[in-house]
Amino acid sequence: MQTGLGLVLSRGGSTSALRNSWLGEVLSELADGRDIVLVTVTATKGSSPRNAGARMLITADEIWQTIGGGAVEFDIMAQARKMLASGDDGWQRQHLKIALGPDMGQCCGGQMSILLEKFSTKQESDLRALSVGVTCETILSHPLVSGPPLSVEPMPRIPAFSAPITTPLRPLFIYGAGHVSRALLPRLDGLGFEIFLVDIDDDRYPADLGDKAKKLLAKAPEAIASHAPVGAAHLVMTHSHSLDEAICLELLTRGGFAYLGLIGSKSKRARFKKRLLAAGVTESMLELLVCPIGIDEITGKSPSYVALSIAAQLAIWQRVEEERNDGSWAINHSGVVIPQTA
Repeated sequence: MQTGLGLVLSRGGSTSALRNSWLGEVLSELADGRDIVLVTVTATKGSSPRNAGARMLITADEIWQTIGGGAVEFDIMAQARKMLASGDDGWQRQHLKIALGPDMGQCCGGQMSILLEKFSTKQESDLRALSVGVTCETILSHPLVSGPPLSVEPMPRIPAFSAPITTPLRPLFIYGAGHVSRALLPRLDGLGFEIFLVDIDDDRYPADLGDKAKKLLAKAPEAIASHAPVGAAHLVMTHSHSLDEAICLELLTRGGFAYLGLIGSKSKRARFKKRLLAAGVTESMLELLVCPIGIDEITGKSPSYVALSIAAQLAIWQRVEEERNDGSWAINHSGVVIPQTA
């Protein structure tokens, strides 16, 4: 049986860290012979469109991600392209402090400190050497002045901004590759998930899956659930109630998840609750089973509406998770975030 469990268990290596990171994008551009500027918000004061650590990349004709849009981003793009047009191919940087007031055409009233770093093909070999062995937790030191290279360890007496290469993605396991899952995948883009799409039949997967999710084929999807990393999120949406039940039973017995959602109605929840209690699941764990899934304000029943409702609930939960900064919290069936108990 091909389960793809190796993909799950190998998370956190250098390949995983570079995927969807600014460093991976920079190396890709440099390999194609294009210089690029990394823009990083190093500090904020008062109201600002993005927090410290937000990044974007700028080439001569493209951008990746955003530092908040508006007049500030427009001016930063122009400044970055001046750097790209210059003949300086050293470790070139500018560190700017910008007031977000009427002069910028914005009414935020705060301040942003923004670091621009130009990378040319001259730095490619250094950056590739730096990328070897990095993980999502690797913190790089970005000097605030031109000249010194990027480094893992801060350099004495050189002001710098230190941050992880990328924010670790939370594993999200979606069981069932049906209509709702297909509608959901594009709506999860940018929400900070590493998505694994689990099904029992290869023919059920969309032909255009691409890099939206990793395919995990398993005759017994509960085996995937049993090996999922602690702190993962799970959406159970298969074509079969018996498969749904087996997956939920495995997760509720094992614990250690951050979110567990089951597609279905209140009557389905009642039936599952009775059967899962009989199987030995505790009442306190059943409180963590979100069913129905999605937010009440979106009531449409088409795959698009259901997917939008689920994505909205996950986005709300993600925000609460960020504010608590503690992986021991989970969302219960009524949408309330509570501490998880075993």
